[in-house]
Amino acid sequence: MAEASQTGRPRGARLSKTAVGILAYVGRNEGEPRSKAQIAEALGRNVKTVDRLIARLRDEGLLVVDQRWAENGGQLANTYRLPRVGGDG
Repeated sequence: MAEASQTGRPRGARLSKTAVGILAYVGRNEGEPRSKAQIAEALGRNVKTVDRLIARLRDEGLLVVDQRWAENGGQLANTYRLPRVGGDG
């Protein structure tokens, strides 16, 4: 039986086309601040869909999300990157 991830999805389960698109987009724009709205627009998807999939990819260890904050405490666009071989959570 496959081990479940934190999202309840079996590890090794197939990724959706949009999830793969998010990973490809991050690979091309790694380390550059991007809003979820920018990612959604680039992929032609809904922001809520992208938000849900980013959370799932993060929880499954397939995506690293680095939050950024302004000096006044406001949140800026996150940076996204792919994990390094061997993990870097």
